[in-house]
Amino acid sequence: MSKSNFSKNLRIACDQQRSVAHVCRLLEINRQQFNKYLSGQVFPSNHNLASICEFFDISKDTFLLPERDFQHVLDDQQRDSGQIKKSHVDRVIESLPNNIDAMSRYEGFYNSYFHALGYPGYICRALIYIYREGDRFYSKNIEHMWDKALPGTAPNRFKYVGTVNYLSDRIFITEFEVLTKQSIAHTILVPSYRNTVSMSGVTLGVASLNSHLPKACLVEYQYLGKQIDIRAALRNCGLFSVDSDVIHEGIKQRIKNQILPHQYMLTGNE
Repeated sequence: MSKSNFSKNLRIACDQQRSVAHVCRLLEINRQQFNKYLSGQVFPSNHNLASICEFFDISKDTFLLPERDFQHVLDDQQRDSGQIKKSHVDRVIESLPNNIDAMSRYEGFYNSYFHALGYPGYICRALIYIYREGDRFYSKNIEHMWDKALPGTAPNRFKYVGTVNYLSDRIFITEFEVLTKQSIAHTILVPSYRNTVSMSGVTLGVASLNSHLPKACLVEYQYLGKQIDIRAALRNCGLFSVDSDVIHEGIKQRIKNQILPHQYMLTGNE
């Protein structure tokens, strides 16, 4: 097995995807850097190699096989995946209504804002990506759970992947945290019919680092666009004190968790 085989096999694997740009976005690897992997100029770091192997569901040793052997493994993998009997969960997901036209207008990147579970007194600004594959929509969610304005603060990163469904004029997102593998989150959003600049709703989950008590809070999504500078967007993510001027006052008011006397439960904003 030789590292020189990696670039050839990576190109073969990418040919099975929508585009190289799409792969880079999902892997969160700079396109210029990824092109060096494809050309064989650079071999990925251990971290990026692990991400690539996880994304394609292909081991490092398989990526290093001669090109012909790699193609055989890939063909067998695709043939086997087509023969796997669908689980009950798969059938339930496929049975969900799938309004592609309605959901398509909400594709793209968003900042989400919510009171951070497990970090009282802080608002989290996270990065969300809603995208389409085939006839289904999915999400990627990256949270930087630390105050970047405080020197020496230990960084806590969380990464969620999920499914997105549009049902009865609501957007339902169910996500699994893939780094600690200790949390599932559910979010229901009220779409904006005038534009896609912002959406509000309620999110339910558990704090990933401490008590794991179930908690719910209001959330707001602010649209960033379909093509963005991901690195710059991630630099802007993090925890911000509720008194911080960085978070717009209007957003603070809309995600303020309060139960009015006539509501009896936390209710999303229209």
